Amino acid sequence: MLMLLMCMTLMCPNLMAGPPGEKRTILTSGEKVYTIKYQLGQSTVLYFGEQPQTVICGNKNYFNIEKIKGGITIQPLSNISTNLTVLSGGRRYLFYLTPSGRRKSDGFVEVRWVPKAATKPVRSKVEVDQSYKVNEIGSHLKLSPSLEFSVLNEKWLDNDGRQIFELRLKNSSRARISTGSIEVIAASKGKPIKKQVLVWEMQKLSKGQVTMGRLIVTEKVNGPMRILVGFKGKTTELVIGRKYR
Repeated sequence: MLMLLMCMTLMCPNLMAGPPGEKRTILTSGEKVYTIKYQLGQSTVLYFGEQPQTVICGNKNYFNIEKIKGGITIQPLSNISTNLTVLSGGRRYLFYLTPSGRRKSDGFVEVRWVPKAATKPVRSKVEVDQSYKVNEIGSHLKLSPSLEFSVLNEKWLDNDGRQIFELRLKNSSRARISTGSIEVIAASKGKPIKKQVLVWEMQKLSKGQVTMGRLIVTEKVNGPMRILVGFKGKTTELVIGRKYR
C-alpha cells in the first residue's frame, strides 16, 4: 500500500499540492522581487489594470504565458522555478515563479504600482493640533475651507493580517493640490505604526476633482487605531468610533 501511494504521488505531483489561495494584492515600486506560488493544473492571473507591453520569462519553455486585457495569465507546464519580468507603461514589475507545494497557490494577484515617495518611512512622532471623533465611517473632515477628507470604509484581510482604510479627497479650491502634500498616518498608543503605506489614485487635483486612496497597514495592531492627517503644517487626529478586534 505504501509503495502504491508513493507511485501515485510521483505520477500525480498535484496530489499533495495545496489548495488555491484567495485574491491578494501586491504593492510595488519596481525594486522588490515578489514570489508568485503556482500549482500545476491551475492558472494564475496577474492583474495590472492594463495589458503589459513586454513579458520576459526566464524559462519560457516551462510556462504558457498569455497577455489579457488587464494583465497576464500564467499556466505552468512543469514544477520549475524561474524569474519573471513585466514591463508596462514605463514601469518594471519583478516576480519569482515557484511551485506552491502544500501551501496555497496564487490564483488571482492584483499588482498595484506605488510611487517611491509613498513608501517613505513615517515620522517617529507626530504633534497633534486638534482631534475629532468620527462616530461613523464616511464622516467628512475639512482640512481647509476647500479641501475635504473622508474615511469611507475599513477592511480586515484575515489571510495576511492587513487593515485597509479606503479614503476620499475632494478639492473645491481654484488652485491645484498635490496629494503628496497631504500626510495620512495610522497610529496606535500615541505612536505611528511602522509598517504602512499610503496610495492615491491621482497625484494632482484640480478644482472640483475627487480622488480615492488607500491607507494600508501591514503590521498587526492590538487596540484602537487613530488616523493622523497632516496638511500645511497642521495635523488633525481622527478617532474613529468603532469596535476594534
